[in-house]
Amino acid sequence: MSLFGHKCERCGDRTKETYRDVPMCSACKQEFETRLNIKNEGSRSCPVDGTLMNKEVAHVVVIDRCPQCHGIWLDEGEFERLSSDAVTAALVTGRREVPARG
Repeated sequence: MSLFGHKCERCGDRTKETYRDVPMCSACKQEFETRLNIKNEGSRSCPVDGTLMNKEVAHVVVIDRCPQCHGIWLDEGEFERLSSDAVTAALVTGRREVPARG
């Protein structure tokens, strides 16, 4: 291993961590594990139109999205996790959202 670590196999960032003997940063490991866990969740029907919803990952949260009405459905606590991640990302990048002028 180099002084700064190896490159993460998924994103290319430097890391000293591994996952299954492959260099992988903790953020990519968490996302990878979340995607694997999608298979363990049962399929759900859309509460609006009854269409079988697709599973997607957003900020390491599994969300249900209806392909028909495009509704997004979250389980308990997922909205808070998503909004908290968005605030953290905004703080890290130093960007502030500027309100639109009417």
